[in-house]
Amino acid sequence: MRDDEGVYARDGVCVRQGVFMCDDERHTYVKKQKYIFNISAMEKEGLLGAELRILRTRPADPRRQQVPATVYNLRISKCPTDRQKPILLDSCSVDILDAPKWEVFNIWKLFKTYRKEQPLTQLCLELEALDRGRAVDLRSLGFGRAGRHTKEKALLLVSGRTKKRDLFFNEVKARSGQDDKTVYEFLFNQRRKRRAPHTSRQAKGKKAKPRCTRRPLHVNFKEMGWDDWIIAPLDYEAYHCEGVCDFPLRSHLEPTNHAIIQTLMNSMDPESTPPSCCVPTKLSPISILYIDSANNVVYKQYEDMVVESCGCR
Repeated sequence: MRDDEGVYARDGVCVRQGVFMCDDERHTYVKKQKYIFNISAMEKEGLLGAELRILRTRPADPRRQQVPATVYNLRISKCPTDRQKPILLDSCSVDILDAPKWEVFNIWKLFKTYRKEQPLTQLCLELEALDRGRAVDLRSLGFGRAGRHTKEKALLLVSGRTKKRDLFFNEVKARSGQDDKTVYEFLFNQRRKRRAPHTSRQAKGKKAKPRCTRRPLHVNFKEMGWDDWIIAPLDYEAYHCEGVCDFPLRSHLEPTNHAIIQTLMNSMDPESTPPSCCVPTKLSPISILYIDSANNVVYKQYEDMVVESCGCR
C-alpha cells in the first residue's frame, strides 16, 4: 500500500484524507478512510466478482457509543483524482450495536469499467459514513485502526475463473519467485522434511498388475508447506490414474481407435510397440481461496484439478 508521499505499508492499511497517517488517535475527527491495494500481480482476465471487506468493531470508549442514532449509511467510492470526482461503488446501512461484523462492499463495478482500458496496478477505495447527509466520525462506528491485528485488516476479495492454460503452478512460482526447477526441488525437500520416515515394504511375490482405474490421491497443502498462503481448502482429493492397458481393452475405459490399435500391436509384439497409457479422460475444477504474491485475497476456480474418470490413450 502507498500514500501520496510515497511511504509504503502493508495492503489494506487505511490512509487518512488530508494528512496521510495510519494512526486514528492522532486525528480528532475521521470523516473518510482510504484503502489502497497493490493489484499489479492480480490477473484481470476471467474475473467474476470483487469485494472489499472491512471489520467493524464495537467502539471501546463508551462515550463514543452515545450517538444520536444507531443506524448509519456507509458508502464506498473510488478515490477522487485531479480529473475525476469520487465514483460511488456500493452503499449499505449499518447498526452501530451490531458489532463486531465484517462489512462487505461490492466493488465489481470498478473492475468491469477498467477491464477493457489500461491495466490497473493500484486500487484506491474511500470509505465514509453519513447520518441524514452529514458525515460521521468513522471511529465512533467501530472503524478505528488502533490496535488491530493483521487478520483484522481490510481484505480485497476477488473471484474468477481461470483460462484453460492458466496453471495453478504459475501462482506457486509467483509466490516463490523461482524458476520451475528450483520450485520442484523446494517442494521435494519441503515434503521430505514434513513426512515421517518410513520403511519400504518388500514385495513377497510378483502380482498381476491391475487394469487401468482411478485411484485415491490426497493432496495436503499443509504438508506441502503452502498453508501460509492457501486459506481454503487445506486439502482435497485429486485422484490419479493407474493400471495397465492390455488387450482386450474394456469399453468403460473409453479407448480411442488409436489406443485400440496400439494395444493390439503391443499384444502381438511387446518389444516393438509400447502399451497405451492409463490417463485421465475427464477432469473437474476446484475453487481455491488464497493470498496472492501482492497480499490480496483471491478466490479463483482452477480447471482440471480433480480426476473424474480414467481411460486408455
